Amino acid sequence: MDGQARYRRWYRRLLGLYPRPYRERFADSMEQTFSDLCRERAGAEGRGQSAFILWIFTETFAGIIRERATDLARWTMIRNATNVFRIVKYLALATGGLLVAAIVTVMVLARGTGEDITGVVAPALLLTLLSAVAAVVAGILQDASDRRRHSAGDDLAG
Repeated sequence: MDGQARYRRWYRRLLGLYPRPYRERFADSMEQTFSDLCRERAGAEGRGQSAFILWIFTETFAGIIRERATDLARWTMIRNATNVFRIVKYLALATGGLLVAAIVTVMVLARGTGEDITGVVAPALLLTLLSAVAAVVAGILQDASDRRRHSAGDDLAG
């Protein structure tokens, strides 16, 4: 029985390597299942106990690596999404600013010439409006992504 208690302590420590949200959700049931399986194996005259323990520890360690990789990927995607939205926002603002400058330039150059600039200004105004909308939407998505990142960061702090 002393060996089983030692294995349970080791297994509990191994479970401590899981990310905190995963550990809080599953560690107790995993530990209980491990204890039950150890008891069943001990009842089978101790045959293959060491191989069984090695197999469970290996499987659990592989699960820990998978969960840590998943957490890292999730954190990276959240962080990258924020950067992408930030880039889109600034590109849309820069495009809008350049279009406004182009419209003003065309209007100043066409002043007094009698040229019809509607065919140039109207599409440029539409693109300016669309770039402003894109900047606002990207800003909103950036803020939402920042909030998710901060809450995920709190959840993932281990």
